[in-house]
Amino acid sequence: MVETRDPAKEKSVLRTQRISGISTGILIVLMLCYLMMTINNSARLADQTEIISNHPFEVVISGGDVKLYVSEMSLRTERLERHFSLEDVEFARANLEELDRLIQEPIAQIEQLYLGESSDIQQLKETLKELQGARNDYLDFCAQPTTTETEIEAYSREHLQPLYDKALSETEQIITTAQAKKVGYGKTAEALRQSNLIGSILLMGLMIVVLLVSQYVLHRQRKELIYRSKLFDNLSLSIDDAFIIQDANTGMINYRGLNIERILGISVESFETVYQNMRNCDVQSLREGMLDPQFSSPFETLVEYTKPNKEKLWMLIRIYRVGDLSTPQIITVFSDRTEEVRSRQALQEAMISAERANQAKSDFLSRMSHEIRTPLNAIIGMTTIAAASVKDPVRVEDCLSKITFSSKHLLMLINDVLDMSKIESSKMVLQNEPFDIFEIVNGFVSTVYAQSKEKGITFTETMEGFGEDAVFVGDSLRLNQILLNLSSNAVKFTPPGGKIQLDVSRHKSGNSADVLRFELSDTGIGMNKEAVTRIFQPFEQADTSISKRFGGTGLGMSITKNLVSLMGGQIQIESEPGKGTTCIVDLPFQKGDESRTAEPDFENQGLHALIVDDEQTVCEQTAVLLEKIKIGAQWCLSGSEAVQWVKEMHRQGQDVDLCLIDWKMPDMDGVEVTRRIRRIVGSDVPIVMISAYDISEVEEEARAAGVNGFLPKPLYRSSVYAAIKEALDHNEQTDSSWGSAQKTSDKPLAGYRLLLAEDNALNQEIAVTLLQMNGAEVDCVDDGQQALDQFLASQPETYHAILMDVQMPVMNGYEAARRIRSSDHPQALAIPIIATTANAFSDDISAALASGMNAHVSKPLDIAQLCKTLAECVRYGKR
Repeated sequence: MVETRDPAKEKSVLRTQRISGISTGILIVLMLCYLMMTINNSARLADQTEIISNHPFEVVISGGDVKLYVSEMSLRTERLERHFSLEDVEFARANLEELDRLIQEPIAQIEQLYLGESSDIQQLKETLKELQGARNDYLDFCAQPTTTETEIEAYSREHLQPLYDKALSETEQIITTAQAKKVGYGKTAEALRQSNLIGSILLMGLMIVVLLVSQYVLHRQRKELIYRSKLFDNLSLSIDDAFIIQDANTGMINYRGLNIERILGISVESFETVYQNMRNCDVQSLREGMLDPQFSSPFETLVEYTKPNKEKLWMLIRIYRVGDLSTPQIITVFSDRTEEVRSRQALQEAMISAERANQAKSDFLSRMSHEIRTPLNAIIGMTTIAAASVKDPVRVEDCLSKITFSSKHLLMLINDVLDMSKIESSKMVLQNEPFDIFEIVNGFVSTVYAQSKEKGITFTETMEGFGEDAVFVGDSLRLNQILLNLSSNAVKFTPPGGKIQLDVSRHKSGNSADVLRFELSDTGIGMNKEAVTRIFQPFEQADTSISKRFGGTGLGMSITKNLVSLMGGQIQIESEPGKGTTCIVDLPFQKGDESRTAEPDFENQGLHALIVDDEQTVCEQTAVLLEKIKIGAQWCLSGSEAVQWVKEMHRQGQDVDLCLIDWKMPDMDGVEVTRRIRRIVGSDVPIVMISAYDISEVEEEARAAGVNGFLPKPLYRSSVYAAIKEALDHNEQTDSSWGSAQKTSDKPLAGYRLLLAEDNALNQEIAVTLLQMNGAEVDCVDDGQQALDQFLASQPETYHAILMDVQMPVMNGYEAARRIRSSDHPQALAIPIIATTANAFSDDISAALASGMNAHVSKPLDIAQLCKTLAECVRYGKR
């Protein structure tokens, strides 16, 4: 094939090349002309600009820096008005010293270049020096432990703020002077600018004509840009950082990365909503940074970001300013740093936790060394004195009394420390069981009333807002511990003749839970505000003489605070020296279903009771309580009326089944009413005396008159049931060997034969001696296996109960109890098994009950408590 050429096409190409060459040459010439003109005008303008740049302009910039640093100083000192701990003060001091160092550079620059009066600079330097001294005094004032927020604010307003205002005013004056100098040089520069502008316009007109010839080249360039834009989009989809490009002046978004939805969880179109997912302070900081005209260096910040699906992220935002374009641009890059932050936080928390654990261990050992040695020193010392005074019984008895007191103090300390240890190690588990708030308060009141009365203190209590909804779900044992800890302090620090008041109310009511308020007030010695702030710290008391005058370990309130927090509540202490203390505890409890609580009653016995009280309201309330436990009721408002009614019913052969008689009545007291009723009906009718906590005053006389039991006011269903049950059981005792043996007051365990499992010989000897002193016959074994074997080999009704240690060799107490319960011995399910162990936590008690034991008595043994527990378990055959 022969190739043919197109002369016209070739001519056109040559012409185009020629035009392109000529236009390029002309453009070069015009650009050289423009360059020469620009160089000439720039040289002249540079002279003027140099003056502006090196003198007024630099002064203005440095003045701005001074104002910035002074404002930063003011901000740092203002923050101490809210956060003024010693650590905050030292942190602020370091920052302020750094600002003092930084401010010297702009001050030196102003002093070198300022064209105004030198006295302006000297006055500013003196003001800054005076400000530095005043600020150091302010920091020392903030570091004082007794300084309050109000005092700090007043001090700052009086001593610091005037100096800050003065420094800012003097700096502004310098800036104003510099700007005035700049105006004169600016006029000269403006003339140069105008001439340069005219020349530029002429040259640019020619250059535009030339540039039109180059449109073909620009067209090809546009095609190249489109290609590169597609490539850029594909790149943005493949990386893990989302970015946007914005106009630095207007903030308008020019480009959005296509991976925004994957990284930030929002669509590309709705990117403007990204700032709604950040905290306001972070958003404000970012916007100020992007729109700040002086921003030139890249900076980055870590912010908390919440996706629309509520997922929390930590986002690192880096901002770059691109100023070498026709329109300055800001590039913002979003990088997900959530895993990195979480890992760093986990490491920091682990390090802090380890440091706290080491410090806590050191502090704990130091405190315990002192606290335990104090009673231990008394025990060892009194033992030595007693051994040396064997021939002096009075001295020996005194030593033994002090040894007993110190031993109980040491035991109380150990119990408190164990509670604190379990709370701080997060091993304390709260129980969630239904309880009757009236029952809990009644038991607590009975205990505190006796303590108060013994010391000559008046104790009163009120309960409001409960009605019939008195069942809640929670840990009643810990609630009782909180109340006892608070009441212990109230009784301890209230002198004879003082008053203690307990108010229990439903503070807040919700759909499924209520907040109960327990307010305990006393008229004791009180505390100052400083002592109130320290009262919840372990081993802290109002002053160092407290433990010497009143005793105590200083752990009670700390345990109380931790228990309240663990139960999700709050505690508040209000106190004033010499006027008393009020403790307010708010605790949330789930509402319980009263119908689902196992409430015993006498439904199948068809009982009818007589209520005798001079107050009709009390009679009506008592009748309602009796109806709830299925006992019919009749009441009389005087003793004589009651005696007459009993006499009439006796003649008809319809004796009442039970009598509830108030002690103090105007016409005839309860003791005399009891005597007269006994003359009519004999000893067959159980009689329970109602009293306002004054049982000890009348107990001996009342029992001699024929009273079977006592019931304290106010009356609650559980206490009424328990008192009636005990009175009825007392009348129904049989001759069976099972718990019916007559026991004297000094031998409460007479007639009992017990099996004791204890591996420690000394503990075994102590337990046997104490039990035998109270009338019991005891057989001993050394471990759980021996206890199991001996019980299985025994004849029915050989043993009344088994006392079982928990931690023993061969077989522990839990396993032994389980095997006894699962054996085929006739008493396997009935015989009471009581845990006697040093394991005293609530979960230890639960473990004992879960293994089949009936009760738990912790070591060291309290023989009175052990005798009471044994009697109850044997009497009722509990399991």
